Amino acid sequence: MNEAELFSLFIESSQALDSNFEFWLTVSFALLVASYLVEERIPLPVLAVTVFLYVASSLLFMIRGAATGRMLTSIRDQLEFMNSETSIISSNTNLVVAVTYFVIMIIGSMATIAFVYWRYRELREPQRLS
Repeated sequence: MNEAELFSLFIESSQALDSNFEFWLTVSFALLVASYLVEERIPLPVLAVTVFLYVASSLLFMIRGAATGRMLTSIRDQLEFMNSETSIISSNTNLVVAVTYFVIMIIGSMATIAFVYWRYRELREPQRLS
């Protein structure tokens, strides 16, 4: 591949990584809003299946993000090997972006699960008299 094709592939891969993150964010907020808006008790099996599906999809998004990140690193390395004059993300910046991406996804997933569980527990408590 020549430099222009590699640069184009780098941009497409970056956009795929962004889309992956946006899908994860959408799933997380959908679960948060659904958990908040539910007004009846949630049966434990429904909670378990919901949390399982959310964790599975979050892991899938993380795996896809890691694969895309490796592809971006490979493209960047190939461009460097070709002595490309095209300026793209540096190795150090790439590492910071990757770590930040996964920290946000891991902490966000844990917070989402904690909120869903909190809401489940809140709906299980008898109504308090005000």
